Amino acid sequence: IMITCFIAENISPTAYGRFGKDNATFSVSPRVGWWLMEIPVTVMMLYFFFIKGGSQSGNFVPRIMAFVVCGHYAYRGWYYPYNVNVSNNSKNFSLLPAIGGWLVTIPHGYLNAKWFAEHGKHLNNKWLRNPRFWIGLVMYYSGFAMLVWHDKLMRDLRNTPGPRYRIPVGGLFDYSTCAHYFVELWTWLGLAVLTWGPNGLFIFTVSCVNLIPRAVSTHAWYLEKFGEEYPSNRTYLIPYIW
Repeated sequence: IMITCFIAENISPTAYGRFGKDNATFSVSPRVGWWLMEIPVTVMMLYFFFIKGGSQSGNFVPRIMAFVVCGHYAYRGWYYPYNVNVSNNSKNFSLLPAIGGWLVTIPHGYLNAKWFAEHGKHLNNKWLRNPRFWIGLVMYYSGFAMLVWHDKLMRDLRNTPGPRYRIPVGGLFDYSTCAHYFVELWTWLGLAVLTWGPNGLFIFTVSCVNLIPRAVSTHAWYLEKFGEEYPSNRTYLIPYIW
């Protein structure tokens, strides 16, 4: 999955957002596309952790972990798609990444549910005293808060009449073209530390192979679109570094 994502994103940026084509065949509204792509995580978590469950499903710490993941996808899978600021009701989200994204979101949801419910044997009350729990929790929620904030900065660009695409300002966007990708990766790294299992490693790694090449393409797109108007101090992804 990771090799496929990396190769595909390097060959051609995934067809949504600025890289999608308006009203192309098999394209839908970004609101529908985002919802379709993210819904499997909610379904996997509900079924494999809460309904089918496992030996640890009723324990306190696994339930904390399930709350973290379900809370994330209450935002990313439901609130975020509903609030996408669509320009002129365009349909530029290809069904290929919407449905193809299930190759990531299905195992992502499944791995989280099974790790919390059965296989993450260290997820007990002792884990609450482990530094990795607190480091991961701080990393995750600081990243998640920044993710929500930077999503709003992007969304607010279209709150006033004007061109469809504009230069983002505020937050880490003043230093990085793809600040929203950076904080998303920070969030997933936090989850990997917090839960300390293959579930977190999977989503962090697959996000890296997808978002790092896309950050390069996005930076090039802004330079081509805005030319000298685009701030020269902005890096691709990580403020001040790259």
